[in-house]
Amino acid sequence: MTAHLPAHILRLAFRTGVLGCLLVLHHLTPATAQNSLISPPGDQTTVTLACNHFPPAKIADDTARPGYDVEILRSAFATRNLTLITPFYPWKRAYFLAEAGLADGLCSCSYLKERETDFLFSDPLGHEEIALFTTRSEILDTITTLEDARNMTIGVVSGYSTEVTARNANLDVITAHDEETLLNLMLSRRLDAVLSFKPPVEYAMHELQKRRPETVDIKSKVISTSPYYSCITRHTQNADELLEQLNIGLKIIQENGTYDKILGKYGISSGAKPDVPTFNR
Repeated sequence: MTAHLPAHILRLAFRTGVLGCLLVLHHLTPATAQNSLISPPGDQTTVTLACNHFPPAKIADDTARPGYDVEILRSAFATRNLTLITPFYPWKRAYFLAEAGLADGLCSCSYLKERETDFLFSDPLGHEEIALFTTRSEILDTITTLEDARNMTIGVVSGYSTEVTARNANLDVITAHDEETLLNLMLSRRLDAVLSFKPPVEYAMHELQKRRPETVDIKSKVISTSPYYSCITRHTQNADELLEQLNIGLKIIQENGTYDKILGKYGISSGAKPDVPTFNR
């Protein structure tokens, strides 16, 4: 569990050779509990999980509605008398901080076998739908498995598990840093389709539509659903204990109704997901 930044984090930064990057992050990021690696004032035990903007599950710069994953994790840790800090970064930076042990983990991530080297996976936080998005509806008629898209150029967010999945399927892949960039590439006909998680793409579509009302209608097709997890780095102190406390907290808030209440706040049901096959991930 993280202490105040200048103590163990700086020592680890020297060992991992990333002190320069850490200091840049530290000075450029607002010093608030929502957006910083710095612990809030007072004598309390804190946990720091790095988040990426992934609405509506994780929403940067909105303290009233930080996203249902953030609220679920805060509530789960609170049952164990632990205070959660959730700094927001681009995905690759958040992953780097957690992988290097500069945070206690990631708010959430998909399971990939290669991630087991650096991370412990909590009990499932929920399920996520992965979909293909395109402006050409005839494309979706030809897709039943991901391998059916091998003659297409597919956009993915760099570093997401969908990039690994697409490359393992031998797809022609173009990467970008976020969903909105991918949508713009598709609208400019540099991509045939976008492969990504459904909620953040739909959010990006909504934001894009506000600025470009003439935007061509975008169709989607869900081709996978799978659980996702909170990911505790193996490089933090007492990682196994921290994972156990989180799982206990998740069970408590599921049993007392807090979990469903949080999802309901965001208009989401915790009911069963549709029977859609998962990727071999």
